[in-house]
Amino acid sequence: MMKSLFTFIFILLLSLTTGCQNQDVSCEKYKTGTFKYKDSDYEGHTIIRNDSIQIEYNSKDDIKIISKIEWISNCEFILTYKDILNYPNKEDVIGEKINVKIVKTKESSYICEVKSNSLDSTIEIIKIK
Repeated sequence: MMKSLFTFIFILLLSLTTGCQNQDVSCEKYKTGTFKYKDSDYEGHTIIRNDSIQIEYNSKDDIKIISKIEWISNCEFILTYKDILNYPNKEDVIGEKINVKIVKTKESSYICEVKSNSLDSTIEIIKIK
């Protein structure tokens, strides 16, 4: 009886661990590519990301944000603003860090929690390339 209880607990823990690893694997396809926000408030914004740099371009205001990416895990990264073109008072935000954690993945998008000193939001990002 005790042996079967330990076997059950072992299988349960193994399945929970495997489930968490599957989440990491599903985030992998969002590390690089071209993206846009699902929210229409950000229409005209395009995000281009490789493994170490993210460039976000706002075509409405002609603003370009260049950020360094530090991956903490397959589903979590930190963006650090390196430069912002065509933005007044950019000195106020250069060096600011944004914590991004992917909490749910879909076929062609992901939902993430975004946190910084001035932001605490949940957003959906769509991969377009």
